[in-house]
Amino acid sequence: MPGNESPSAAASAAVGKDANGPGHDEAQIAEPAQPAAVPVRPWYHGLRPAVGEAAAAARLALLLLLAGLPVGVLWWVLAPRRAYDVAAEGAFAVVPDSEAAVGADGWFVILTGVLALAAAAVAWRREEHRGPQMAVGLAVGMLLCGLLTWQVGALLGPGPSAAALEDSGAVVLGPLGVRAYGVVVAGPFLAVAGYLLAVCFTPRDDLRAVGEPAQPGDDAPRSVG
Repeated sequence: MPGNESPSAAASAAVGKDANGPGHDEAQIAEPAQPAAVPVRPWYHGLRPAVGEAAAAARLALLLLLAGLPVGVLWWVLAPRRAYDVAAEGAFAVVPDSEAAVGADGWFVILTGVLALAAAAVAWRREEHRGPQMAVGLAVGMLLCGLLTWQVGALLGPGPSAAALEDSGAVVLGPLGVRAYGVVVAGPFLAVAGYLLAVCFTPRDDLRAVGEPAQPGDDAPRSVG
């Protein structure tokens, strides 16, 4: 009978009730706490231009264009040219055409390549203006620099005149120019390659300097990889 239950049976029932009470049900229903969601930035987030980057890239391109003047003069001084020994029978080559062409193109690549790598290093040190537009400025500026270098060298080193070819016993120099037109794009390629090489070693996705304060409304840079 219910009224005649033993004390031990009542205690067991009370313990079972406590074990399966509201506290136990809440423990079963409660889920583990989820970590806070980490915002994932799109791949193009780091390509946003910095403040004043377009103006800095335009200035850099203009400076590289003007640098084509002294580089062209230096190319004219250092590059070998075709030489001809004028005789009564005609002009005979002293310096072979192939040797002069390879030397002129080689010096063109050396001079514009050194300038391109130096420009890439200077552009990278401008931490507040790092970004894709600086790479475009490097490419455009070095392309214009190469074209101007070519024209300056050709202007300073024209071919011999008709009167010079009639001077028997004289040695005349042939025109200075570029034979392999691909050397003109060597400067832009080296400039962009040097800039991108520096990008590979920056610790931030947005290319800014370490410790630079974030802009208002901008989260801390996060890697997408």
